[in-house]
Amino acid sequence: MIHLRDFIDTIADNPARDSPNFVEIQSDINIFEEDSFHGPNIIVEPIRTRIHAYLTREQRDAYVPNAFFYADGRFSSAPSGGTLEISIQTLSLMRYVRPHLCI
Repeated sequence: MIHLRDFIDTIADNPARDSPNFVEIQSDINIFEEDSFHGPNIIVEPIRTRIHAYLTREQRDAYVPNAFFYADGRFSSAPSGGTLEISIQTLSLMRYVRPHLCI
């Protein structure tokens, strides 16, 4: 299982499925340095991630570039073009919407 929270780079129809309700969200997941898990020999850079989900048309309209999201699901990783890529089958996907402040 993997739990992610980051920003959407792009969203498109899932090329492996023949339905517009199956989507692929692409995001470069940022890995942050942890106090006990970093050093000069560890390279920290974003990892290309493809998140596969089922969304209705109304739900899909909320997932736009630069939207902040949370995703949980099963994942696999593999090298692609010389870099690591993560592929996730979501079990849950939620768009974070910042509450409006009333003064």
